[in-house]
Amino acid sequence: MTACGKDRRGRSTPMLMMAVLAVASSLGAVPVSRVVCGMCEEADRFVRLQVSTKDRVADGTQSFSHPFHWSAEQWKPILRSIHVRKRNQGILFTFGPNGPTLPAFTPTEVDYLSETLTRAFAQAQPSEVVVFGLTSPKTREMTEITTGAWYVKDAQLHLILGNYREVVTMSSVRELLWQDPLHMIAGPLYEFVPGRHQSLLREDGGIGTFLIPEAPQLALTYQQLSSGALPEDGGRGKESPPSAYPDSSLEGKLERLKQIHDEGLITDDEFAAKKKTLLDGF
Repeated sequence: MTACGKDRRGRSTPMLMMAVLAVASSLGAVPVSRVVCGMCEEADRFVRLQVSTKDRVADGTQSFSHPFHWSAEQWKPILRSIHVRKRNQGILFTFGPNGPTLPAFTPTEVDYLSETLTRAFAQAQPSEVVVFGLTSPKTREMTEITTGAWYVKDAQLHLILGNYREVVTMSSVRELLWQDPLHMIAGPLYEFVPGRHQSLLREDGGIGTFLIPEAPQLALTYQQLSSGALPEDGGRGKESPPSAYPDSSLEGKLERLKQIHDEGLITDDEFAAKKKTLLDGF
């Protein structure tokens, strides 16, 4: 294929994507949504209510346990307890080892979601899910986008991750995700790492799942989680014993640095560099 042919094919991809979206919208495939508060709909992020459809949310034909009332302070430790890692498994073959376990949401995202989820769930109807979109600019032309949906069913809170830190360069793709947050751009590149009172909803393994992978889903038993006894790591490992050193001391800082490294929040190189900085300043 000539270079001209390759370039023509590359330019046709976003046009085809937008054409598919236009057809889907005309057929009513994109669910109806509504805004619930001022801060819930901003230029670079949103939390809104969306009518559930069977092809967008598992068990979507059944009524959810909405409205659901939880305070922002109850949401924060739950949001901090959710962790993800990059998947090593593609549709046809394995790429390499799984990535490190990371918090799903940044502190800024936790603050925003805790406030907006409180407002959205308080107004949610039994037929609606709470969808969200978050952006993180990387360069002038490149943005990372995270989208998904929440709903409560009986005693469990569910989180569906449509896209996680998906790199987007075209405004048309961003518009697509803003209309349909559960549309996966590149498949499930990340997976949840469940902690205490958290479990994965398994895919059925059928031919439909093989050809069109399902978005990762996490179920959280919120009655136990709301007790306030959950550690921020979600209970994946044993809690660290109390430190014998003040946090401001060199020993305390080194101990905390090792804990962060052991939890997979920083790389080996970052750990070594930071440790050297601390020791050099001693």
